[in-house]
Amino acid sequence: MKTENFRSYNQRVYSETLNDGLKITLIPKKDFHSVFAALFVNAGATDQQIVDEKGETIIFPSGTAHFAEHKMFEKKNGDVSEIFSAYGAFSNAYTSQSQTVYYFQGTENIDQSIKLLLQFVQEPYYTEASVAKEQGIIGQEISMYQDMPDWVSSFGLMKNLYRKQPLGEDIAGNIDSIETINADLLYKFHRYFYQPSNLQLKIAGNIDPTGLLALLKQTQARLTRPRINFSRVNRFNAKIPVKKSAEQNMPVALPLLAAGIKGSGNLPDIDTAIDLSFSSDLILDIYFSDSSNWYLRNYNQGFLNDDFSAQADVGRNYNFITFTGHSENKELFKEIYSQLKNISYSQELEKEFQWQKKASLGELSMSLDQLENNVFTIADGFDTEVNIFRVIEKLRELTYRKAVNLFESYYNLDSFSSFCVNPVE
Repeated sequence: MKTENFRSYNQRVYSETLNDGLKITLIPKKDFHSVFAALFVNAGATDQQIVDEKGETIIFPSGTAHFAEHKMFEKKNGDVSEIFSAYGAFSNAYTSQSQTVYYFQGTENIDQSIKLLLQFVQEPYYTEASVAKEQGIIGQEISMYQDMPDWVSSFGLMKNLYRKQPLGEDIAGNIDSIETINADLLYKFHRYFYQPSNLQLKIAGNIDPTGLLALLKQTQARLTRPRINFSRVNRFNAKIPVKKSAEQNMPVALPLLAAGIKGSGNLPDIDTAIDLSFSSDLILDIYFSDSSNWYLRNYNQGFLNDDFSAQADVGRNYNFITFTGHSENKELFKEIYSQLKNISYSQELEKEFQWQKKASLGELSMSLDQLENNVFTIADGFDTEVNIFRVIEKLRELTYRKAVNLFESYYNLDSFSSFCVNPVE
């Protein structure tokens, strides 16, 4: 078992990769009474096409990863979440663009909950009847989102940025795509993406690493299966031009504006992804936060409201930036674009960068008081495990010049787009 010692946090982190490929990270925190565990599946909404071990192409409909996650808790003998509750643990799951995560937190019966987490995720149970029922439930969920202005705005922008690509589709899929999902397809999705070599288990809290690792090895020995070779087909295409603008009318009081940049994607490794994620966040803080001259000027002119936000999203095969907020003046789009053009290295902003970085380091350090923040990191969907303390070290090492260089390398203003939800006249 590998041990890393982060002295500035008085924290040891233990890790090991089992023979079947399952990656394990253990973060003991004796001052806590509870334990938080998460099993990460390196497969998300954008994983829609693979080449299997026979060299044949398999296509999964939009929404398959999300559908599989929804059905995972349902077993022949009932709902797994009720078993977690009986153990005194809270459990849940979510699907993102590039990963699926199952997790629990509890203070008692921890060994039982950990074994259950490993078992229920690796032992699927799908029937055609349960799939048909879920199609109706998810279909209602999709229809509900289509009536929400915030969702319409965000999804409309993503469709503009990622035309004819999985990132331009809803994580839940659409009514037509989920109707093509069946039990056999879900088993096939699980066979490839849920094999141990594609999983990472991270546990933080009041644990004994040595004893827990022995339990994990014993449990996993009963669940392991031969590794199946396959390759993902990356359907991200930076060469497809964005749709420059679009709009939709809905019953809203004020226009809801969204703008963004599609990044070049194809990040070579998780270290680059982490650096780009921090670089993007810090530069957006410098140029667009509520303390920036740009924000104050546009706020005073009535171009934006208090709900304006700018954020970056970085993961396996993608990176993008989004700006959202209510505004009665679409000139805000031009203001955002003009400010993006101003981003470049400037010695005058070195002090501002260091201040923003120090603030981010402080927030990250304080967030470790919540167990889940010791487990969840940034940059989703990479096979390589990087613990949160290593992530913090990378932020501490990041320089302003490197941040600007990364920003300029992975974002291009030619891929700027906008979407507006207008009030119904």
